[in-house]
Amino acid sequence: MKKIFCIILILSNLSAFAQQKSIATEAVAELAMERGLKEVDLAIYGGTLFMQGMSELSVLQKDPKTLNRTIEIFEKFKTKEIKGRGSFISYEAGGTGVAYLNYLNKTPQLSSHVFEYADKMFKNQKRTSEGLMTAPWLKVDSLDQFMIDCAFAVTPYMLYSGLSMKKPEYVDFAVFQTLEMFKILKDPNGLIHQGRGFVKLGSISEDNWSRGNGWEAFALAFLVRDLPDNHPRKKEVNELAKSFFTAILKYQNQEGMWNQEMTEHTSFVETSGSGLMLFGLGICLEKGILDKTYLPQFVKGLSGYTSYITPDGSISNVTVGCLCPGKGTKKDYIKHSWKLNDIHAFGPALLAFTQAAKLGIKEVPIAKSMGCYVTDFQKPMKPQAFVRYMPEANENICWENDRVAFRVYGPPVKNRVSSGIDIWTKSVDYPIISKWYDQNNQGKSYHENHGEGLDFYHVAYGRGLGGTAIWRNGKPYISAPYSTQKIIKNTEEEVAFELNFDAWDADGVKVSEKKIISLKMGTNFCKVISTFTTDSKEPLTVALGISYTDKPEVVKDANKGILTLWESFEPKNDELGTTVVVNPKRIKEFSEFEKEKYVLLIAKSGKPITYYVGTGWSKAPQFKTKQDWLEYVNSEILKMKF
Repeated sequence: MKKIFCIILILSNLSAFAQQKSIATEAVAELAMERGLKEVDLAIYGGTLFMQGMSELSVLQKDPKTLNRTIEIFEKFKTKEIKGRGSFISYEAGGTGVAYLNYLNKTPQLSSHVFEYADKMFKNQKRTSEGLMTAPWLKVDSLDQFMIDCAFAVTPYMLYSGLSMKKPEYVDFAVFQTLEMFKILKDPNGLIHQGRGFVKLGSISEDNWSRGNGWEAFALAFLVRDLPDNHPRKKEVNELAKSFFTAILKYQNQEGMWNQEMTEHTSFVETSGSGLMLFGLGICLEKGILDKTYLPQFVKGLSGYTSYITPDGSISNVTVGCLCPGKGTKKDYIKHSWKLNDIHAFGPALLAFTQAAKLGIKEVPIAKSMGCYVTDFQKPMKPQAFVRYMPEANENICWENDRVAFRVYGPPVKNRVSSGIDIWTKSVDYPIISKWYDQNNQGKSYHENHGEGLDFYHVAYGRGLGGTAIWRNGKPYISAPYSTQKIIKNTEEEVAFELNFDAWDADGVKVSEKKIISLKMGTNFCKVISTFTTDSKEPLTVALGISYTDKPEVVKDANKGILTLWESFEPKNDELGTTVVVNPKRIKEFSEFEKEKYVLLIAKSGKPITYYVGTGWSKAPQFKTKQDWLEYVNSEILKMKF
């Protein structure tokens, strides 16, 4: 009876939200907090952004409930119950929020914890040639690469740690990090670009990306609010903040929000950047950096925000992880996708509406109705074939049908991987590519089965399933990821696309390759037509490889042109079958190299070869045993054309 009453109460509250014309700012902040606690992995950077929002709300509220919840979470970072991870050492401590609460003397029990990671970050975080802190996974041999995102992780943590520890060098560094990044990335229009060094040495991305400008707004806001007035660079901070936020307001759209590409209002409204900029704008209003004539624009932004926040706290239109996509052009940012309840969604909303409440703005008008623009394009679709070029995910190409899914890596990661074909096994018939990528970005790895299947491989430089190589002197010579791509067909029944691979050195012979890959519904095999081109008059030996993990059972049949591996991953993930099928007349021999099995084929320059790659998983409905898979392979051979 109690549960029924609670459900009725929730439904009545949702109905009330839908009908009302205004909403309490603190209520919106609490909606974002409660939904964020369910959605966000607190151990990664989206979680630390969210925790800064919780910290701000907990300081605003007189009731200690939120403060106690926030401190309890930060204590879990100290005990390692939550293991912070990611690009910056501050994440291991719990992020900027714990340093902020410690600065306010809310967490004396965590002081040593905060100081420990501030010291580690100051001494050990990777630096650029200018001395800016940057992500350690960026190019090892480059002191050039950095992105404005770094300001969010560095400036507030070093500021509040330095003020608490009486370490002026930390405070000075907090100021340096943000002001120097702004100087390097500033656009003549007063906004900023996201990064440097991602296309070539010294190159600045061309964007005015919403969340990128939001990160700068976030970092700058804390310096405006809490950098002591007697600091020698405080006047410089305030002047920059005034010019920057004035520039930002020039690009506010009719709803009071900002678009993904801020200078292009035909791109989608982006809520995470909007929330961060509203937070910073609110602090500038609080501190008098901007006068009260700008207050209506602040309120207008909050009002527009309500169209993207549902009564249950879901938040839409949040661009997924975005690291200088493509060549960093405005068009590259515009085509970058958004999703519902992304990891970046909740922190900015928390911050913006909490800051409004702090300014005494108790309610804001609901522009239309709560969450009226929220859609969920991630809901499972009907079974269909599907191919995606993914500029937001290293320009990977992914394709699938109702049974299997595959992936090849794109040019941006050519220094870390090669041209192998990855397999994603499925136990469901609807498309999973977009969903798994989004979940992986939230820390829910697609290398683990969450009920729909998983990616068994960490392909890297391996061949995966049916990746090609040129075989010379007893070993494979492999290409980098594709250089150009073209989608030929993308219908619900069949997909086809072309990949071109730049020439690579195969033990003294230069070889290039073109692949045309196709996949139809209702089969576990996709078809590959590869054409290798070389100036050499020597005959080519092409190797098709299959990666494995431990000790697979190997089935070779030269008469049928089959190489199959069946491998156990029990008890967790059952068993996996992987097969390549070729024209038996082309087979030269079977071989192996390191942890991969190969079938070697006779080929000629400019003459295409056709082969098929397929996989069967014992947790999928079609196959339970090795024998099931082998029988299926034999039946499929009858349909294959070489």
